[in-house]
Order: sequence, then C-alpha cells, then structure tokens
Amino acid sequence: MKTFTELFNTILTADKDASRKAARGVRKFVYGSGKSEKYERITSIIENAPAEYAKITEDWRQENFVMAVSVMYFLHNRENQPDFLFPWLFQLLQHTNGNIRHATVRMIKHELGALTYHIRFPGEKISHRELSPKQADKIIFGLRTDLNNLMASSWKDSYRKFKYVERLPSGTYKSAQLILGLFDDYCSEVNDNHGQVETKEQILERRKEIEQELTDMLKETKSDFKLEHVLEVIYNEEDNDDMMKIVAMFDRGGDASELSNVLELVTDVWNYFPHKVLGGLSPAERILEHNNKN
Repeated sequence: MKTFTELFNTILTADKDASRKAARGVRKFVYGSGKSEKYERITSIIENAPAEYAKITEDWRQENFVMAVSVMYFLHNRENQPDFLFPWLFQLLQHTNGNIRHATVRMIKHELGALTYHIRFPGEKISHRELSPKQADKIIFGLRTDLNNLMASSWKDSYRKFKYVERLPSGTYKSAQLILGLFDDYCSEVNDNHGQVETKEQILERRKEIEQELTDMLKETKSDFKLEHVLEVIYNEEDNDDMMKIVAMFDRGGDASELSNVLELVTDVWNYFPHKVLGGLSPAERILEHNNKN
C-alpha cells in the first residue's frame, strides 16, 4: 500500500494519467485500514496545501491536487481555527475549473456546521476545543462579507433570468451562492449584523487600512514592486489569474504561514480597491450599490 507522501508525490510530479489515478486513490487510502500515524501526515499535507498548490502550473494537476486535499480536509486538526485556509479557498473559488470550485465549496461547507453551532443551539458547547461565540461570529461576518464581495465581482447581467441557484451556469458566482445558501439554512435567525453591508465611509476607512498593510507587506517581503503596481493590476484585471500575479509580487519562497498572510491581504486588496470592469468601483462598493437599489 502506498503512503500519503508517495500518493501526493505522484500527484505533483507524475504524468497526467498517473497523477489522476493517485488523486483518486487518496479517498480509498483515507478510508482504508492503517496506522493512526497516517493522520499526522494528513494534517501536514492540508496545512501546507496552499504553498504546494502555488508551485503547480498545469490546470489538470491543480485539479488533482485540490480534489485529493478536499477528500481528507475534514481530518484537519484546526477545529479552533476553522478559517485557517479560507484565503486559499477563496482563490480556488475563482478558478475556471469547475471541479476545483466544487471541491472548494465542499471544504468551506464543512466548516459551517461548527461555525454556526452556537447560533443553532444557544448555550450548548461541543467540546473544550470549540470556538467561543465571539470568535465564531467574527469569522462568520468576515466569510459572509467576502462571499458577497466575490459575488459582486463575478456577477453577470445574464444571471437575472435565473430564479433558482441550481439553474445558474457553473461559475464563481454560483459557487458563492451555494455556500451562502447553506449559511441561510443554518442561520435562519442570524443577527442582522452578520449580513450587514458596509457603508461608503466604512469601505473607504477599510481601504486606507489595507493600503497601509499592503505598503508594510511590500517592505517586509522586500518586493521589487510598489503600491501603484499592485493597484494597477487590480484596476485593469481581466481574469482570475491576475490575482495570482499580485501574490507573485510578494513571493520570496516563504513558508505556508507567510503565503497564507499574503493571500489574505491580497483578497482584501482585491475586494476593497477599484476595478475597471466594475465601472471603477470595488467589489465592496458594488455590493453597497446593489443593496441601495433594493
């Protein structure tokens, strides 16, 4: 029987057919018999997934890798930090590959049950490792805001004719809607603040904060690029790969933790700064605009 290390080495280095077979073999290995030590390897693979994924250039290999990670994602040991991969997962939600988006939706949905437990069952506690309600609320608010921003940036007028989410064309907008739909199912009585749309003043204030964080990150990573370079890429973006161009501006071969911080900041910059395709608005401003019209 192969080990997880061997399976993922095959996924990352072998030819297309062998990589695909190894990815499909991960599920069997996860649920098969074996020593408990294998779960330690699983958590390591999951935590380092963003860094490994960043090295992959072929679309089909990206798919195999994400599919394999999604199969064992539920075995991560970060119950007290369920959003530890959210920056990376939000990148994947914008991928052109439908299988990657589907696997990503499944991983994010896995976290929603625990995140909303305190809302559905007030006063009850799952375990000593569970998040406090305050921590969960903060993550929920951030997740809903990011999903709404993502929908604003991926919206197309042609979607107006679809009454049901299930009938929407496959894409980033539909993926975000599917996650929010489960949120609504879990949180039918969620406090209105969780879905509150930011005001124009709040958006501009947050933009200033992000601009400073971005400037600091450019200095910290000793990037050859400047603030205006990043904002220019965002303003003139044409497809989802442009976001990864920004990530590359900070790349100095750091560890998974550094990459996660970069992804989180880039996601914020993307959501709060103007895009030409959005009429010079940011996704956050587009959400506000839609909300004011309704």
